[in-house]
Amino acid sequence: MLGFLTRLRILSSVARFYSTPVPSEAHLQFQIQDVLNGRYKILQCLGRGQEATVWLAQDATAPREKVAIKVLTDHVTSLQNVHAFELRVMERISHLPPTHPGVPHLLSLHDHFTSHGPQGSEHLCIVNDALGPSILELQSSVEGHRLSSTVVKHVTRQLLRALQALHDCNTVHTDIKMDNILFRIPEDCFDTEHVLKGENAVLIDYGTAMPLESQSDRLIQPEALRSPEVLLGCPWNTKADIWNLGCIVFELLTGQRLFRPRPIGSYSAEQYHLARIFGTLVDNHEIERLASYFSHGLHYTTFFNERHGLRLSIGSDHRESLQRILEIYNVYDAALLELLTAMLRVHPDDRPTAAQLEDFSWFDIQ
Repeated sequence: MLGFLTRLRILSSVARFYSTPVPSEAHLQFQIQDVLNGRYKILQCLGRGQEATVWLAQDATAPREKVAIKVLTDHVTSLQNVHAFELRVMERISHLPPTHPGVPHLLSLHDHFTSHGPQGSEHLCIVNDALGPSILELQSSVEGHRLSSTVVKHVTRQLLRALQALHDCNTVHTDIKMDNILFRIPEDCFDTEHVLKGENAVLIDYGTAMPLESQSDRLIQPEALRSPEVLLGCPWNTKADIWNLGCIVFELLTGQRLFRPRPIGSYSAEQYHLARIFGTLVDNHEIERLASYFSHGLHYTTFFNERHGLRLSIGSDHRESLQRILEIYNVYDAALLELLTAMLRVHPDDRPTAAQLEDFSWFDIQ
């Protein structure tokens, strides 16, 4: 497995990448050996996305240390503190007590500055840790793409601590997915197992992270990992991250998505998604309470009819409970079912906090 790790390029911990072509004029262009802010020598371009480019650089003040510099487009720079809050979130993290158990599992803000383009455009540059592979890449190296329960427990506990820290900053991550979970590679690293069993997991990418005081009804989260309140257009909070992470735990254990939204007949992918959520996680006696809560959502009538029932529902012959799904994938145990049931409560108020979830018995079972 050493060969696998050595083939992995150093991944930036700071950008979302897209296959969509990006107009080059939106980005600052650098050459290898260029020096930014009188301090950072460019070594390599790590990636280019719609919103940023990311560069590996050598820090002149610490010659042995390499850093990742995320250089935002001029447009995204102009949105900071209006519709995007990446720097504000990182500054909040930097003010957490260093003894907070979640701090090692979040990005550190080493520096930030503004660079100017040839025509005077301003580009925010954020300097972070240069990290190693994502859990998506490590998972892909495992047969069946299924990580062991022991590894998933270990990584999940670290991510819960990361969320505790973010939520203590009154911030919602909004975009927890496999390629936003990266690992620090220790100097004595020998293989993938060594990486996964260390205290090395880092929850990255705060480009869409939202302070709680900002607008909280915009569309967030990867489509298949979207929480019910987001689908319905209800105000959301830190509990949306709990749902998101619950879906990830399932995916790490099984190698499959829990929900796979797709259009069916005249119904949209979103309607099918909510129908599957209700069919898997909701008992009939809960529907009235949930319909009442969701009735305040912007998209309520898209999903519910005049009688406050779902427009699309999954017939009893095609429903599979969460317990049954875990059994199908051969990962069922009672403690895991208890944890996922709590994280995936359809009413967000019913989901525990990240700190409360750490006390669930699943983490104590070896």
